[in-house]
Amino acid sequence: MTNTKSLKNLRKWILFFLGITILFVSFKFSQSIANANTPDRKEGKSIVKEVYTREVTNGSYQVQIPSNGILQAYRRVSLTSRVQGLMQTINPLFKVGQKYKAGQTLVKIDASDYSANVKAQRASLYNLITSVLPDLQLDFVEAYLQWSQFLKDFDIEKPTPPLPKMKENVRLFVSGRGIISSYYALQNLEQNLQYYTLKAPFDGVLVSANMTEGSLVRPGQQLGEFIAVDQYELKVSLPKSYIQKIKEGAKVTLNSIDSNQAYTGTVARINAKVNTQTQSVEVFIRVSNPELKEGVFLEASINATTFDEVFAIDRGLLNGEQELFVVKNNILEYKKVQAIHYTETLAYVKGLENGELIIAQPLIGAYSGMEVIPTVLAIEN
Repeated sequence: MTNTKSLKNLRKWILFFLGITILFVSFKFSQSIANANTPDRKEGKSIVKEVYTREVTNGSYQVQIPSNGILQAYRRVSLTSRVQGLMQTINPLFKVGQKYKAGQTLVKIDASDYSANVKAQRASLYNLITSVLPDLQLDFVEAYLQWSQFLKDFDIEKPTPPLPKMKENVRLFVSGRGIISSYYALQNLEQNLQYYTLKAPFDGVLVSANMTEGSLVRPGQQLGEFIAVDQYELKVSLPKSYIQKIKEGAKVTLNSIDSNQAYTGTVARINAKVNTQTQSVEVFIRVSNPELKEGVFLEASINATTFDEVFAIDRGLLNGEQELFVVKNNILEYKKVQAIHYTETLAYVKGLENGELIIAQPLIGAYSGMEVIPTVLAIEN
């Protein structure tokens, strides 16, 4: 029994040493495998980024303010009737698109009844003057000769001639006979007679016609619109902050979207009133070109103030303190600048010196003192 117990103890020790041996061999084997796959370690090096830079070349910049609007005729007349009657047929007909010369008849309204009344008033004045001629011949010989000549020039079918020049005593005499009051009443009627015919005030085109021949025209009724086609205006609304940069006479480039045509205009007028709702000011641009038509949609680029010694950069290069990175001895440094004008993508700044290098594009993670490798881009300002 003692022998059996000894054998068991011996077996335990043999298994214990065998296990330790296996663990030691396994550890050495795994260590050799790990050492065989471990790459050679290299000494760490700092990474220097390559950045694109631009060389500063300051110059002049003409501020251009974009806007758009609808083209309108500079000279236009709204044709409105002041009298009543039937619209007569004349040549040419009163039609849209019809061209007229200055002084040519646009509209003629039947004035037969009114004309007869005017002639009756002329005859009444003629008879009134005739009745006082014998008294003038007796008391005012010189005045008699003047009024006799006036009657010779008087034609009932034509406008009444001007009254002769009179001395104060003669004026009192004829005024007491009602001649002067009758004369000016007749002048009023003759003035109204002119309203039955509308003439073109300038060379132009009829763009709107609300009446046709034979229609009954009433006082205050709008007959149509007449415009000149030699000059046009474009009304644009600009922010009030831009108005100080714009002067009358400034050149404006106008572009047509559909035809890709470019025209040159000038700033003709600037409204003195600010729109309270939009805080904008109306600017009127004058342009003349035979290809233009009223109602065309145009885009305008207005030449405003010119800035000298400025440089254009990407707006993203400026931080909130109006600073940007310049490259000196391959090191980034902040530099304070002054932003003069902004566009949608660019900022025009002052404070940079010719020949300085600035980064061309925003750089993620950039900081003052960062080492870089500059690569100069040749970009025109």
